[in-house]
Amino acid sequence: MCLLSVQVCAEDVVRIQPSQSLDNTSYQYYVDLLQLVLDTTSDEFGPAHIVTLESSLSQSRGFVMLKNKQLDVYWAGTSVERERDYLAVTVPLVGGLLGNRVPVIARNRLSEFAKITTAEELQKMVACQGSQWPDSDILEYNGYRIERVISFSLMYTMLEQQRCDYFPRGINEAFAGVGTQGHEALMVYDNIILRYPLPMYFFVNKHNQPLAKRLTQGLLQLLANGKLGEFIMHHPTTTSIFPLSRFQDSRILLLYNPILPANFFEREYNHWIDFPKE
Repeated sequence: MCLLSVQVCAEDVVRIQPSQSLDNTSYQYYVDLLQLVLDTTSDEFGPAHIVTLESSLSQSRGFVMLKNKQLDVYWAGTSVERERDYLAVTVPLVGGLLGNRVPVIARNRLSEFAKITTAEELQKMVACQGSQWPDSDILEYNGYRIERVISFSLMYTMLEQQRCDYFPRGINEAFAGVGTQGHEALMVYDNIILRYPLPMYFFVNKHNQPLAKRLTQGLLQLLANGKLGEFIMHHPTTTSIFPLSRFQDSRILLLYNPILPANFFEREYNHWIDFPKE
């Protein structure tokens, strides 16, 4: 017996992870984009209803649940391993902006960071970063000191307590996150940008070809009609970073990403938003 409305009962259910923290303001961006993709493809595939699970998940736990068919969609930065074990919908969800990381720092250390002019100087400091995020592997590979943290909200706490020196966030994430209540002592230091290729993808179970087809078709349609770019530029969590020319005087530190799939740069749908060059 269905306890929901007749309309919802007739829809496909797409199960997703909950937000890791109220500080994780970028979470709503992906929920809204996923719903837009489902709505865009509803004529062909039928209506779909997003259901959010209740318990917060680490990235490793989220991928395990995806493999066990307890989740239907999981979004994350890509890697060789993840694309081997899951179906990746290889249209970047934020136009490649995720791989432009800006340090979130304590305001009282601004003068200290303002003196940094080289990668070597920044490498002497300790960055808080997600223990299971691909970014941690990338930063460590490039010689940066990392404190791996399992809890998202704890990274802000550790930064405020100066148990680490900075928290590298995607440029699409940092400003909205620092703007949440309780982080008045923090700021985004966007005079430095750590840049490496790391797209955020929707992932689905290896055997869920129909959903992968639907998400791919929807994203490509949004890409073709310009609505994906409009979504990125006008969503509440990302709109404040545009125009990107505001970062043209930032110091760009280029990093190598050793966990990218071998065919990454040849992919047809590498949709990158124009960004100031080095």
